[in-house]
Amino acid sequence: MNNHQIIDRQNQNLPVAAFDYPADWQAADRVVWDMRQTAQPVTISAAAFNPHGPECFEFLPAEAFYWLEPNPGFEPIGQNKFGMINMPPMSAADAMIRLVIHKYRGGRAGFRIVGAAPIPDGARFFNAPEILQTPHEAVVVRVEYEENGRRLTEEFCGLKVEQRAGGGMCVQVNWGFSRLVCYRTASDDFESNRGLFLRIMGSLRTNPNWTNLYRQTVQQLNSRFQWGAQERFAELRRQEQFQHQLTDYYQHRRDQQNANIAAGIEHQNRVNEARWDRGGAGSEGYDPLLGRTAYHDPNSAYGNNYYDYGHHQYVWTDGQGGFYGTDDPNEDPNLGSDRNWTPARKA
Repeated sequence: MNNHQIIDRQNQNLPVAAFDYPADWQAADRVVWDMRQTAQPVTISAAAFNPHGPECFEFLPAEAFYWLEPNPGFEPIGQNKFGMINMPPMSAADAMIRLVIHKYRGGRAGFRIVGAAPIPDGARFFNAPEILQTPHEAVVVRVEYEENGRRLTEEFCGLKVEQRAGGGMCVQVNWGFSRLVCYRTASDDFESNRGLFLRIMGSLRTNPNWTNLYRQTVQQLNSRFQWGAQERFAELRRQEQFQHQLTDYYQHRRDQQNANIAAGIEHQNRVNEARWDRGGAGSEGYDPLLGRTAYHDPNSAYGNNYYDYGHHQYVWTDGQGGFYGTDDPNEDPNLGSDRNWTPARKA
């Protein structure tokens, strides 16, 4: 048997793991880091195969999923988020058939599921003592299909784990296959080769130095993510406070406008009652004496003017009998108002 090392070329060619395979076979591996996928930042796969026959063994990448309970439905099923797929939890057999085998072997000619069975003591079967304290379930699914004119038999073996995070009103279920392998050969030769395939799987040895590197990287990514999440939350809080302040400011403006309108109406009523102005010609001569400026009132059915007391530099009208005076050239009463204000025209 030969020995093949899975190499992390993005981290100074650090060995990830090693496994044995027949001397007349060939082996290959692939390790890819993507730091954007903070929950699953590395993808690892490896294979050993007979270059002169259909025999092949593969270590497949881990499959990670998440689900919220209760689920609000805001995120579509199948969405990738930080390297995890939004998917409701399901049994190991269902997940293997629907999510793994369909992805890798879907569309093969003559494809059929032969059977599925649980693997007793899955942690020991996969030599994964690190998950003994985690709820887990192991499964093997056998399939058949045709390839290059041959009938092939293949088994997929997976170790499904599940963890629950959070509490209170919402719980996130993180689940998936932490270990996945598959092996295939001609259907007539499958049983005679199955022992060899299982020996290849059992020979896998991980490098503790690389495992520590992986854990440290995930912790750093999660810390950065948590810090970023806290910053985004703080920014949302600041935006919320600003929105409250803006709402209060606009309400103050509306109250001020309404008060000015009420005061203007009261002044107009006093003028009318005192008969200082009956709308006749020449009444504008009294305006300076009365401390007022006349503006056309588009809402008056009788053509009466509106009188602004205080000689404001700028007067606005809402076209509905409301007027607003200000000395600020930059003030726009339309901001935050529920009315449409336009500059009033002097009479």
